[in-house]
Amino acid sequence: MRKESLEFLERLMNTASPMGFETEGQKVWCQYVAEYADEVRTDAYGNAVAILNPAGDPKVMIDGHIDEIGLMVKYIDDDGFIYFQRIGMVDPALVRGKRVNIYTEKGIVPGVIGSPAIHLQDRDKEKKVPEMHESFIDIGAKNKKEAEKKVSIGNPIVFDEGFEILNGTVAVARAFDDRAGAWAVAETLRLAALKKKQLKCAIYATSSVHEEGGTLGGASMQTYNIKPDMAIVVDTKFAADNPAADVKVHGEVKLSAGPTVSVGRENHPVLLERLRKVADKKKIPLQTTPFGGTNNALAIYNKQGGIPTVRVGIPSRYTHTTVEMLNLKDLQQTADWLAAFCLDLKKGERFKVKMR
Repeated sequence: MRKESLEFLERLMNTASPMGFETEGQKVWCQYVAEYADEVRTDAYGNAVAILNPAGDPKVMIDGHIDEIGLMVKYIDDDGFIYFQRIGMVDPALVRGKRVNIYTEKGIVPGVIGSPAIHLQDRDKEKKVPEMHESFIDIGAKNKKEAEKKVSIGNPIVFDEGFEILNGTVAVARAFDDRAGAWAVAETLRLAALKKKQLKCAIYATSSVHEEGGTLGGASMQTYNIKPDMAIVVDTKFAADNPAADVKVHGEVKLSAGPTVSVGRENHPVLLERLRKVADKKKIPLQTTPFGGTNNALAIYNKQGGIPTVRVGIPSRYTHTTVEMLNLKDLQQTADWLAAFCLDLKKGERFKVKMR
C-alpha cells in the first residue's frame, strides 16, 4: 500500500464518526477524494459523494458507510457517574474496563467504563454478562454538578482504540466496520482517476451515514440522489479463521485470502459474474459467501424498479468489538479489483437477468 493511502487509512480510523455524528470522518474522506474527483458534494444528512467522469455511462455507485458503533450519554447520577446507551450493536460483555472518549461541544472528555476489582466481586455468585444499563463511565467527577459542567445528555462516546499495524500487513483499529470500506471506495476512485482517459462509466463513490442503526438511511438517500444504473456495496465481512468462530455456522472466510463476494438475495447474478471475470483477469483471489446480515445493499437493490447490486467484503476478525483486525492486502486488493472493474466496463453496459 502506498504511503499516502496508508496515512489516509490511519487518519480515517482514528477520527471518531459514530452513527449520527459522522461529520469529522466525512471531512477526512472528502478532503482525500477531492484531489481525484471531478466533483465532491454532500447532502442534508451529511452523506458524501465523489464523482468521476460524470458524463460517462453507465452510472456506477460504489458505496461504503462511514459511521461506526459507539455509545451515547443517557443519564448522570448524583455522584457524577455517567450511564449510556448503545449506538449500533455494541456487545455489553466487552465494555467494562475500557477507556472512552466523550465528544462534547467543548472538546473531548476522557473516561473509563468502571469495572469492580476482582477482589470486590462475589466469587460464589454465578458470573453473568452485565446489562448495558449496569455499566457506567467514570470521568473523575466529584458529583453530578461537576460532571454536568463537562458532559451533556446525548453526547456521543467512542472507545479509545487507535490504528496500529501488528505484524507486516495485519492491522487493528476501532471499527474497521466500515470505515475500511469507505477507504476502499475512495481508493477505487483514485485508482480509476489515474486512467481517466480509458474510463467509459461515471463513478459515484459514496461515503454513507446511518448504517449501524439498521435503518440503512444514508444509502437510501444516496440512491435517491444518484439514481445509479448499478451499485457495489463495500463492507467488512466476518472472518471465521480464529478459535472463537465456527465455520459450520458462519462460513469459511479467511484473512489474507482476498475480498469476498456474496451470492443470493440482493446480489445480482449477472453483475456478480462480471465482477468475477475481472478479478480472474487481474489475478485477484475472491472468497464466495452466501448472502446474510443487514447491509447497505439491501437499501439499494430494490429501488427504481431494481438496481443490479452486489455486496463485496473485506475479511475482518472481531467485528463489532472494540478492536477489529484485517489484512491490508485484502483491503488493497478490494480497491484494485473495483477500479479494474470500472475501467473494464463498456459504454452503455447494463446488467439484466435473461429468461431466454
